[in-house]
Amino acid sequence: MRPIRPTRSRVFQLSLLTSAIFGLAACAVVATLYFSSVEAVTRQIEATIDAEIKGLSEQYRQFGTAGLIRSVQNRTRQRTRPGAIYLLVNSRFAPLAGNIAAWPQEEPDDRRWVTFSFRSGSAADDRPGAGDNGARGEGAGGEARGRMFRLSGGYFLLVGHDLREQQRVTARTRRTLILAGIVAVLFAVASGGLLSWLVLCRLDSINRTSREIMAGDLARRVPETGRGDEFDRLAQSLNAMLSQNEKLFVGMREVAENLAHDLRSPLGRVRQRLERQLSDSLSAGEKDALAMEALDETDRMLATFNAILSIAQADSGAPRRSFEPVDLRILLQDVADLYEPLAEEAGARLTLALPGRPAVVRGNRDMLFQACANLLDNAIKYGIASAGPAPQPAIDLDLDAAGERARFAVRDRGAGLHGEALERARERFYRADASRTGGGSGLGLALVDAVARLHDGELTLAAAGPGLRATVQLPLDKSAPAQETAGGAGEEPAGAAGAEHG
Repeated sequence: MRPIRPTRSRVFQLSLLTSAIFGLAACAVVATLYFSSVEAVTRQIEATIDAEIKGLSEQYRQFGTAGLIRSVQNRTRQRTRPGAIYLLVNSRFAPLAGNIAAWPQEEPDDRRWVTFSFRSGSAADDRPGAGDNGARGEGAGGEARGRMFRLSGGYFLLVGHDLREQQRVTARTRRTLILAGIVAVLFAVASGGLLSWLVLCRLDSINRTSREIMAGDLARRVPETGRGDEFDRLAQSLNAMLSQNEKLFVGMREVAENLAHDLRSPLGRVRQRLERQLSDSLSAGEKDALAMEALDETDRMLATFNAILSIAQADSGAPRRSFEPVDLRILLQDVADLYEPLAEEAGARLTLALPGRPAVVRGNRDMLFQACANLLDNAIKYGIASAGPAPQPAIDLDLDAAGERARFAVRDRGAGLHGEALERARERFYRADASRTGGGSGLGLALVDAVARLHDGELTLAAAGPGLRATVQLPLDKSAPAQETAGGAGEEPAGAAGAEHG
């Protein structure tokens, strides 16, 4: 598997996208500030020009044309008005006073404002210093904005302001924006590359771990940094999944090995009996006996397969679609009626204790019947043979409904289970008899546990001193009326006799 290139990394692409959005937003803010500043400067220039026009108009009213010419000449010599432009011309547009060489050719707008090009130069004053204000240097030119007026007597007055300084500021601002954009792009690429590298380092460790697991090392786990960040939480989830998968894989391997072991012996016995049946030296009765023994072996193998299929069905969750209200009182009474003769035949006494009110759960009646039957079958098989010299050992089946859960339990008076056997009794094909020469297939309690989990419940096993107590807890169905339950008549489950402690 080839490593992901940083430029193809989703983190890198998202970083670039985020930086681009941030850059565009920053440019929008800067551009807004820039144009607002330009507009403010323009308004300030226009206000200054309006003030100049008012002052010159006052001079014209008081002193006439001569006074206006003197005022314009004085203003052009003052250094306190940088960038100011003045021009007074006669009716033939011949310059009389001012600091630019000629009347602009551009047409003004409706408010008599005009943006024009000019060439600096003294219009009527050749003394040193004339034209120092505004555009300095004979022949120098630029762009300006001003206002034109027609005066009485055929004179025209132009008052404006040199825009070259503003244009220089505009150019510097534009260069700054371009430079800032380049820096933002470089920063976006660098930050995207850094983030991509940091993320890919963590992802590469996950990829390496997954490749090692695919190569067969099921014990490998994704490394954690201990910082508790998102990657650590992802690693914890993946490690939990890997642990579960390892457990399931090991369980499947054990199931396959145990199933092969358990089927090899009965299949061998069936073959031997069939081969003996072909012998001509046997009588008809002996052949019939061998056929019955072969059928019994076949039934036990079928019971094993039925138990495996029932467990798989329970684990799949498919039976939940057929859940209905089930009254456990009626269900346990049916199971007790079925197994009481079997218990008496085995020399035990089955006692039943039920509550006075319904204990309704939502579930699959046949599977719940199977689970309870497996527990009673276990108790009869393994709780009586080791019960000691008691004349009639008891097997207790009781039901309790308290709070939000119902609990039914089966207790025997046998040797029970202890230590590792008690912990592993719910595993498939597990038997306390390591030689696996005893009866049963090791699926009885595994099926009960699968049925309990299917119904959002649990199976607990505890040493009862003497004996074993197996308890199944199920959530009560508070919404189902007690009289509309499926706990009544039903078929007896197939394979119930194939259950055992382990």
